[in-house]
Amino acid sequence: MTSLFPKVFVDFDGTITTHDVGNEFFRRFGSEAESIKAVAKWKSDGMSGRDLILKEAEFVKTTQSEAVEFAKSFDIDGSFRTFVEFCRQNSIELTILSDGLDFYIREILAANRLSEIPFYSNVARFDTDTIKIDFPYESNCPKCANCKGQQILTRTGIDDLIVYIGNGFSDRCAVDYADIIFAKDELLRYCEANNITYFPFESFADVLSKFRKIFESKRFRKRHRAELKRREAYLSE
Repeated sequence: MTSLFPKVFVDFDGTITTHDVGNEFFRRFGSEAESIKAVAKWKSDGMSGRDLILKEAEFVKTTQSEAVEFAKSFDIDGSFRTFVEFCRQNSIELTILSDGLDFYIREILAANRLSEIPFYSNVARFDTDTIKIDFPYESNCPKCANCKGQQILTRTGIDDLIVYIGNGFSDRCAVDYADIIFAKDELLRYCEANNITYFPFESFADVLSKFRKIFESKRFRKRHRAELKRREAYLSE
């Protein structure tokens, strides 16, 4: 038996949702060409995550009601609710971490009767037909506006086993600190390139199948590299 207990952190865009809502939003209501250029610059270390979002937001022309209706058109992974229920039944804390925008996360969760799940993201403020972005969780991370790695450090303790589920470029900081990683798409390729142990998944049915076995076996074990990085981060505070 171990004293460790899992805390689950989940990316939103392209992980819980079937599409990247943030990307679609900026390309639908902003400038697709400018968004593509800015994202490429961000991924090549030529732009911070904060500056990326501010650049994309410059071109947005939409009202709040139009943006909300747009958000409601997106689906979530059909098996996510079952995964949430498993966590709830077993008193496993589940938190959504996003480098996207609050309004569409809130609307999509509400539309799927999942509003009770806490989430942390950047904040959009609508002003007639433009938006302003606030960054309530900004840190010294050069890549992220809302660094998921920093969020994990803030919201976990020494006896927590950290589970992370994600798919994209903005999830890289999170997996550095996670013990159990479920990855697909761009995040999977990052884990493979950096020799980070992960479980591949296509849907939350895959995640639940593997995670249930780990949880019921109670054979929780911290990932050594992640534990060292967390200790280093805690000591530097």
